[in-house]
Amino acid sequence: MASKYLYIFDPGHGGLVNGKYQTAGKRSPKFPDGRVLFEGVNNRDNVERIMAKFKANGLDCIDIVNSDLDVSLGERVRKANALAKDRKCVYISIHSDAAGDGVKWHPASGISVWTSKGQTRSDIFASIVIDELQAKFLQSIKWRTNTTDGDEDHEENFYVLKETRCPAILCELGFHTNEAETKRMMTTEFKDKVVDALLAAALKWENI
Repeated sequence: MASKYLYIFDPGHGGLVNGKYQTAGKRSPKFPDGRVLFEGVNNRDNVERIMAKFKANGLDCIDIVNSDLDVSLGERVRKANALAKDRKCVYISIHSDAAGDGVKWHPASGISVWTSKGQTRSDIFASIVIDELQAKFLQSIKWRTNTTDGDEDHEENFYVLKETRCPAILCELGFHTNEAETKRMMTTEFKDKVVDALLAAALKWENI
């Protein structure tokens, strides 16, 4: 069965180019052994894993950035909208969250999913993603939800959510400023749960 949708993945921020991180901030404090989680690098690793699983299950997908450079938001949206002219698409932006000054570890933790303001098809897809993430992680992680409009996604007019011409969500997959959570976010077990949740959500979406 052919994939009804093209899943457009957006790994947030930049990666490493010649050993230099491309985005100011957007990283964890240093661990005692000197390691740092660079959000953009981790986002890219997560997207690679997700896309491999999507392709293995017959779902069409693309990395809209496909670069270690910190591609502008406008360029990300332009590429996505060009693709959405020709077929049905879903835009999935992958991030991790932060709190505090970025130098010291901070206790804030949890996963959240975001859409643009107002009720759109993005909210339907976001609810499916949230359900699948919760099914995989259960109560092992804090759930950062906002039910004021009847569903659990947060709403904000982030550029990549407001300006894309297809259902679009942004996933904040843990806090890279929380020491214990960052250690978990770096494990294969954590990443596999994210991958499996997004795959399960996409397979459900295909049948709506």
